[in-house]
Amino acid sequence: MGQQGVARRIGQVTLAVIVAGLAGWPGRPAGQPASGAPGGEGEFLVQPYYVYPRDQPYHPEYERAARALVREVRQWYLARVGKTFRAAPLRVVRAPEEYLVMRCGPEPEPACRGDRQALPRWLEAIERAVGGFRPRRIAWVFAQGGGGWAGANLYGDFTGFGLFGDWVLEPISGVAEPAAIPCAYATWQCKGGVPRGTTAHELGHAFGLHHPDKYPGKSIMGWHGDYPNAPLMRHERLILRESPYFGAAPADPDTPWLDFENADVAQSGETLTLTGRGFRRGDVIEIRDADRSVRVAPEDLTATRLRIRIPDGLGPGFLRPWRGRRHGNVVPVNLYP
Repeated sequence: MGQQGVARRIGQVTLAVIVAGLAGWPGRPAGQPASGAPGGEGEFLVQPYYVYPRDQPYHPEYERAARALVREVRQWYLARVGKTFRAAPLRVVRAPEEYLVMRCGPEPEPACRGDRQALPRWLEAIERAVGGFRPRRIAWVFAQGGGGWAGANLYGDFTGFGLFGDWVLEPISGVAEPAAIPCAYATWQCKGGVPRGTTAHELGHAFGLHHPDKYPGKSIMGWHGDYPNAPLMRHERLILRESPYFGAAPADPDTPWLDFENADVAQSGETLTLTGRGFRRGDVIEIRDADRSVRVAPEDLTATRLRIRIPDGLGPGFLRPWRGRRHGNVVPVNLYP
């Protein structure tokens, strides 16, 4: 959400960003009740946060609205996928840094200091504020002061984040924070289904879903302004049903691992190089779309790298390594003829 939508990559993993875009350890405002603790370390869990800068006020309206929207989005996914993700109770975090430092860094450049919507250090500041992004967790962050910055990613050991700012918090609560980047700086971004749809869209990226570029049909991953009526495409539902965040097995023990940082776009007939770990002779790669599954034997295989040829006629879906009857992790990919 922001002045314009753009797609950005970290390595080769799509990061959805709307206006380019923290710091410290989790804390709570005095007098506020502590939220429930997340599950065990081995569980796959979405952890919602409401984060606000040290020098801005805590808004109970933001906390209440965020809690309600977490429940709503869980139901939205349930209605479309047939199952939904597990979410921990919302945590309220007072960042230990002041807003200017969160936006611009410890030594703010004059250009950043003078541009209220400049947020070059925002993502890293939010990451520090929540104590870091953790394996097998998605940090789903309602970030006061973030204006129209929205982004998400899935990387590493099922590490995910989804982040958005004032242009979600203000519309869902009806309260503007004048010291942040209120909706007075926005146009369509604070209207209709866009604010709530942004939270579901960014969470989709944190689950590994990509923008369905050039595919026919509608999806919240293509345009989130139709929320709550926006659908998911068939291959997106397929991917989510295979996600450990939706209860599927993440990978069998002693099976190969594909990096989420592998290319997320491929063409029919293309030879694709994939990285990961634990590859052995005899392993195969499943390529699956919404209609069929094909297994291909890799070429030039080493323990950490292999090559496969993409068969003709497959659409968007995922890659998954197999060792005999045991499977590794699912990595979404957009396939094109």
